[in-house]
Amino acid sequence: EVSGSVAWNERGLTVVQARNTALVEKLFVRATLDRVARGQALAEVYVPDWVAAQEEFLAVKKMQGEGVAALVDAARQRMRQAGMSEALIAQVERAGAVQARITIHAPVGGSVVELAVREGMTVMAGATLFQINALDSVWVNAEIPESEAAQLTPGMPAEAILAGFSGQVFKGRVQAILPEV
Repeated sequence: EVSGSVAWNERGLTVVQARNTALVEKLFVRATLDRVARGQALAEVYVPDWVAAQEEFLAVKKMQGEGVAALVDAARQRMRQAGMSEALIAQVERAGAVQARITIHAPVGGSVVELAVREGMTVMAGATLFQINALDSVWVNAEIPESEAAQLTPGMPAEAILAGFSGQVFKGRVQAILPEV
């Protein structure tokens, strides 16, 4: 028996980044440690570069004549290169209108461990907006005395009893023995 602590499983961390320079118009998640479901709306952003690419695509689609199909394909490719998803490109094509505001959705369910944006902020391409850690598994960091560490091997069964869950036993396996040990 040893003491330890429960921590995020860092393998379950997902980073949500801005694909382009954008203005954050609305946040649906307001604080760190808020829980989110996969597909849940996180923020609504306005992406000027995407608007310009969509306007170009729609203008080319209205043109008539020989060789227009190649121009439409080129305009569609420019939308892809600007970072727009296939779903958004299809939506622009179906609606025949610019989709000025884009909703960013949670790629995974879990807990927001970093919220790096606020409404009204301008974010640059590649900026981290959110970090979400999955909750389907956690790490239990056990404080094993150095003299006993040699008896452990990855894959061994382990049990954890947590003060907040009186009487409940959580079963797991030793996943790793950290290098500093």
